[in-house]
Amino acid sequence: MDISYQYCQVSSLKKTEKESRLFLAHFNEEYSQAETPCFFWGKLNNPYLVARSLLTLSKVVAANYMPLGSSLRDPVITAGGNKLRLEAFSSCCSVYAKVDLLPASLEGDFLQQGTTNVDFNTEMISALSKIRKNEEVFFSIGEKDFVLQKDNNSVVEKKVSLPLRWIKGMATVQVLASELTPFLKLDKLQIQLLFRSVPKGNINDDYYLSLRGRRPNLSPVKSPKSICIGGVHRLRLLDGLVNLADSLTIYAMETENATAFEFQMKNMRFTLMLSRSFWRGFSGEGTVLSHLVDDVPDTWLDKLDNYAKIHEEFSLKDNHLQELSTTDFKNVATRLASMGLLGFDLTDQVYYYRKLPFKMNRIESLNPRYKNALKIIKKGDYKWLVKNKEIEVKGSGHYHKIVLSKEKSKCTCTWYASHQNERGDCKHILVGKILKNKEQTEIEKIIEELEL
Repeated sequence: MDISYQYCQVSSLKKTEKESRLFLAHFNEEYSQAETPCFFWGKLNNPYLVARSLLTLSKVVAANYMPLGSSLRDPVITAGGNKLRLEAFSSCCSVYAKVDLLPASLEGDFLQQGTTNVDFNTEMISALSKIRKNEEVFFSIGEKDFVLQKDNNSVVEKKVSLPLRWIKGMATVQVLASELTPFLKLDKLQIQLLFRSVPKGNINDDYYLSLRGRRPNLSPVKSPKSICIGGVHRLRLLDGLVNLADSLTIYAMETENATAFEFQMKNMRFTLMLSRSFWRGFSGEGTVLSHLVDDVPDTWLDKLDNYAKIHEEFSLKDNHLQELSTTDFKNVATRLASMGLLGFDLTDQVYYYRKLPFKMNRIESLNPRYKNALKIIKKGDYKWLVKNKEIEVKGSGHYHKIVLSKEKSKCTCTWYASHQNERGDCKHILVGKILKNKEQTEIEKIIEELEL
């Protein structure tokens, strides 16, 4: 039997970290922190709420609003900061969901921070659906598995590979989340009124959410002080939690690229973030691109990475990070998020550490526009008209003119004509920004790493 499984099944009693390490030493005399078999082991204080939330998370993952193959059920689970976080995307990647189990909802040991991703199959879904109030339910989170134990019966889910588009979406979601601000906070009655007003069927047109007196209102007509919600029918994914939530905070952003709905329940939260339109997944938003063109010293990346590992949660307000400007901090945090190392907490406005199976040298390769921009630079298919302001970049048979600006850069290509700056910069604008912000030696280094 696997050591991690033996440890996780040995007792339902809470152990101190010292006791846990002594127990492990019995099985492995060469124990070290890196070999901790479990990230977390303990009892759920609100098992029914947790089960309902995980069933909703599974419902999100199985949802598919575009014809993109089969459904998935693969949450990413992170243990750290005395919290458990379970994150997932819909199969089309246009919906992101997260369950935050806060310290008061857990009674157990956090032996080590860590992240894994497992498949919630039929057996796990069935076990979750049978959980009732006041039952004793235990969770074990390890690098290779997730265990649910109830009444001496266990359901074990093994680690699975993470979909590539989820890795791309993870980076985009964290950037968008850090730009969201609270728009409305609704009580129990207002939550009921909001979800009763969600229209039936699939809605192709945008809807706008506003508050009329104390009543939340959804309308296809834009009004003052309203926010845009694309694909509003996706909110029905939350139907199973409407009667369980104590309050709901709705977040929005100026660019309308995303909205977030965060249910507050007893000692836990459930967050649903929607992309601008249901036919556009987070993995293709291109939001990360603007933070990849600026030069970021490796020392900054190492410093923030080590700081995140030690503190598990952090923000720019932390004293030890004050030397970084807001822009520099954003650029470094985005690069770490692109490696899967960081998530973002809306309520506490902090980044949290997590590690996905992702290598640093794949950041640019997962962003095709950025990679194509580097190819253009390598070929020398550009010429400056006005240094650091205007440049011509070779396209399909002819050159596109780019005007660089801090506010809004412009290009004459068809991508820019279709999307403007709503989905990140086109590859031609990226060429100008990379050349403007990086020394030639740095560009050559990146190209060499990518083996273009």
